[in-house]
Amino acid sequence: MPMPPDIPRIDRRARGAVAPEYEDSGLFKGGVIQVQLALVPVFGTTSRGDCSARGFNADGTEVTVVFAGRRRPHFQALYTQLRYMYAQAQHKDALLGVKMRDINSIQLPVQCEGSWRAQRQQDEQGQEQRSLHFMVARWAFQAHDGQTLKFGTAPLLSSKPQGTAEAKRDRPLSYSDVSPAGRQGTVFGR
Repeated sequence: MPMPPDIPRIDRRARGAVAPEYEDSGLFKGGVIQVQLALVPVFGTTSRGDCSARGFNADGTEVTVVFAGRRRPHFQALYTQLRYMYAQAQHKDALLGVKMRDINSIQLPVQCEGSWRAQRQQDEQGQEQRSLHFMVARWAFQAHDGQTLKFGTAPLLSSKPQGTAEAKRDRPLSYSDVSPAGRQGTVFGR
């Protein structure tokens, strides 16, 4: 059987060569919104080496929350809090002599600012599976000691003027498109 030809790797920019504006324009293409997600202590990494955690939106739909680019180092505090919650649940269940609870029941409410992405993949049977990803820019949560902790960095999106009404209609929704009333009372103080 003939071997497939070697396909050269895609040359991506070196990490140091990527400007924050360039990085954020790729991460937050669909605009930036704020959502409340419940994160659980199930972690992973993406093919690009970004950190991820399992979460659930208000409807109970499973979401992969991705901490990409220069925000990866800020993920440690959230990881530590979720691991702490897991250890507490494990200890409590052991003291009660019961089977360890479902990991999805260990939830940390997190206020997130970022952008939604839908991803399509095929399973083993060839069926298309759709999953939701939330690319997070900033996040805040209440630690076990009651302190509200805020992490991440505000997205740096270019504010190039859009000329015509048609151009405005065709561009992705941005944070500035949301009415000021919809932005009041946010945890990030915009």
